[in-house]
Formats: sequence, structure tokens, C-alpha cells
Amino acid sequence: MITSFDGKYSFLSNFYAAQTLYNGVLYPTSEHAYQAAKAIEESDKKKILMCATPDESKHLGRKIKIREDWDNIKDQVMYEIVKEKFSNPFLAKKLINTGDEILCEGNYWHDNHFGACSCSKCINLPHENVLGKILMRVREELK
Repeated sequence: MITSFDGKYSFLSNFYAAQTLYNGVLYPTSEHAYQAAKAIEESDKKKILMCATPDESKHLGRKIKIREDWDNIKDQVMYEIVKEKFSNPFLAKKLINTGDEILCEGNYWHDNHFGACSCSKCINLPHENVLGKILMRVREELK
């Protein structure tokens, strides 16, 4: 089981520096693309695109007005963005090379939807691990 998307497995993270095309725009990372997809205003999408780091894009994405239907579509958007990211042959090979390992975005920032937070507050909560499941789905599609 791969439970940390850093070091050798940093390429699995949405913060990994891999340009990602989404809705005709080339973003510096899949995190930038995901945060921009939430935005209603074009000006907010452009601000997110211009963020220097994925962390900065994530913080900005928390401050903007988001789509009304976001909770209903966010998992599908994440799938589309991750699939596009791994259309890069180099990254596709790295993902395929994880074999049949279970992929789980272990974290400490209380994200139990896309990952599994291991802090004392979250350890006993349900962990949906949606990002890990999306990565494993894309890996199977690439095989």
C-alpha cells in the first residue's frame, strides 16, 4: 500500500509539477486546474492560473465564489484532471509501475474525502480516499 504521495511517489500528488491541460487551458499543476475548475468568475480562474505554487492556488480556491453544483461534480472533475495529467507518457509509466498497490493519499490536513487523514482527530473517521481510487482507476485504464 502506498500511503504517502511524496518522495518516490510525489508524482501521484496534485502538487507535482506536471503541466495539465483542462478546458483548453494549460495549468502548471493538476492542483491549479482543479482549483480553477471550481471558479465561477473567469477573473478568478486567471488568478488561480497565475499562482506561483499549487499551495497558493489551493488557498485562493478556498476564497473564491465556487460553482453551485461543485459538490455534485468535484469527483468527476478530479477524475478528468488526473486522467489528463497521466496522459503524459512518462507519468503514465510511473503510475503503471505502482503495480497493484493500493494508492491512498495519506495526509494530516483533515482531508478524508480525497484522502485519509491520520491525525488523532480524524484517525477513526471514515476515509473515502477518492483521489487514491481515481489514481487506481486511471492506472487500470492505462494498462
